[in-house]
Amino acid sequence: MGVATGTVDTEALVADEKVVDMQSKFRLLDPDESQFQTILNKLPSQQATREKVNWLEDQYFPRQTGVNGAQTNVDTALEVTAGTGAYLRAGDLVRNMRTGEMVSVTSVATDTATVVRGIGGVAAVAMNDLDALLIVGNASAQSSDIGTLKVTTRVLGFNYTQIQRNPFGFSGTEIEIETYGAGDPMQEIAKKAIEHKRSIESTCFFGARSFTSASPSSKGTAGGLVEYIATNKFASIGTLSRGVLDDKLRAIFQHGSRRKVIFAAPVPAQALSGLYADNWVKNQGPTDEGTYGAKVTGFISGAFGDRVPVITKREWGMFPTASNGYGSWMFVVDLDYVQLRPLRNRGTQLLRNRQGNGEDRVVHEYLTELSLEVSQESAHGLLTGITGPA
Repeated sequence: MGVATGTVDTEALVADEKVVDMQSKFRLLDPDESQFQTILNKLPSQQATREKVNWLEDQYFPRQTGVNGAQTNVDTALEVTAGTGAYLRAGDLVRNMRTGEMVSVTSVATDTATVVRGIGGVAAVAMNDLDALLIVGNASAQSSDIGTLKVTTRVLGFNYTQIQRNPFGFSGTEIEIETYGAGDPMQEIAKKAIEHKRSIESTCFFGARSFTSASPSSKGTAGGLVEYIATNKFASIGTLSRGVLDDKLRAIFQHGSRRKVIFAAPVPAQALSGLYADNWVKNQGPTDEGTYGAKVTGFISGAFGDRVPVITKREWGMFPTASNGYGSWMFVVDLDYVQLRPLRNRGTQLLRNRQGNGEDRVVHEYLTELSLEVSQESAHGLLTGITGPA
């Protein structure tokens, strides 16, 4: 035993003699911001009963086509956009939206319609390539037969279930020692729940649809929104102006319901705020006299007048913005056309004590097997390559 002379300060104490001044609360770098997954969990869902989920899509009979190649004012063989001749039948009245001329269809062969020109008050005039044509309706003669029967064909949509697992474990000794905070594995259970939820949300946005048959280890991966959106996919937007955004939203709002939500990375969200830069007003509140700015939580479509909520995906701020990187992305999601499809009895579960017999440790895991139904892809939209406000 040694002997100390003089005043004893804190450094003279044995290190393990000191009581550690430790806050019991762990501070995570980022909070849970998996808003899309939270919304999906609150929406109605339907259990999947096998590893492949299917749904049927249909639409009303198409009413538009276009001119394929210029036509003179006397041409009676009207060529229409490839693949759209099936939209026409004898007796249809078709109006050229540019010239106003109405024609009457007498017969159809593939994508060429034989027509009578200049029906009604507008005389026959030359048609330009790509002129838009509206199928107004069908006129039948007295005592005529019912004509050609036509219906739209249903489209099969499908996706696969994906098994997502987030395991974690600790030695028996580590579990029993006394620690500050909740202690493991309780602390990790709470953290892994958020990590698991974030992984599922990421799949719903960015997942890829695939299935590999390799019995007994076949593997499915669930496609996310990016796998389905095709019609309203706008790349390399660059600077975002009110006109550009409204044009894109007009296209996206043309189909589906009006319950749409924007999920935007921070840069696109900043661009949305920048649309209001000229309207920023100094806050005259008693405590915010020096505050300027606008926080955008919704956008009103000038075309349809619908208010679209805006949710900023802060996590995406870590993604690159160059070359249409995910940090420049903005999804527009129709909530009436997305649905979670958890496999029966395979929804999110915390499975405890997964360690092998004889192992001196404790292993738990979160496990979910589910798919995402994304129907009528033209009801959704994706804007990429947004670099900031105009």
